[in-house]
Amino acid sequence: MRNGSHLTVLLVCLAGLGSMAWAQCNTNCSGPGCPERRTISVNGTAQVTADADLAVVRVGYKLYGPDAKSAYDQATATSNAIMNALTGAGIPKASIESTSQVLQHTMPFELQQFANQRNEEQFKERQFTVTQSWTIRVKPDQAATALDTAVSAGANESGWIQWIVEDPSVLQAKASSEAVANARKIAEEIAAKSGVHLGQLVSVNENQGQIYAGPVGMAGGGIYGMGDAVMVTGVMPVQNQQLAINSRRVEFRATVSAVFAIEDAGTPEK
Repeated sequence: MRNGSHLTVLLVCLAGLGSMAWAQCNTNCSGPGCPERRTISVNGTAQVTADADLAVVRVGYKLYGPDAKSAYDQATATSNAIMNALTGAGIPKASIESTSQVLQHTMPFELQQFANQRNEEQFKERQFTVTQSWTIRVKPDQAATALDTAVSAGANESGWIQWIVEDPSVLQAKASSEAVANARKIAEEIAAKSGVHLGQLVSVNENQGQIYAGPVGMAGGGIYGMGDAVMVTGVMPVQNQQLAINSRRVEFRATVSAVFAIEDAGTPEK
């Protein structure tokens, strides 16, 4: 029928992986002489993994004091000790970024455990809290050293590590290309089972909501991989030893929606 509407016939194939449809061949051709183009629409997926080439290590501390000035003075000494230790270990200041620094009254729920006569002294000494944190960007094999250096200097809340690649665009492009190839493979299987010949690629769109980069085997989103959490709270490492830390591989996934033309059997692909 050509009275303003088009009859569309859908044939679902391969457990819902794709469909064969009648679709208008050219939006610029709308007259009675415009032929109809048959197409196969499919989704293709792919994933690419690579070794992380950068580690983002989070370090920080939490301290208490009986009043704001005392807590701040103690924090100042600790803060500078951590920074001096990191730069002294050869980490450039440009690779160390401050993420937070807070001086505040200690939260009531933290003080509750000391709100009795036996803990009166600790209750008085914990009226104010200071927290500060940094992220340190180093090569993966330097992550353990950076963490150990900070903790040894007083960073008693540290250890979250994010494994990333500095240039994700190359890997994401590879994942997208392989997703298109996967879509063509599925379309070829549909065409073979349907007794038709697969033609040229008509259109392809990448589903941006499906792009993911993260450590292998984890779910999530974003450009960078999620991190390892290793909280160090008041326990100092054994002298001359470090935590055994290995970098993770980073995974990039892509999903595309592709439309391929259906040609008559024996007709060469254009």
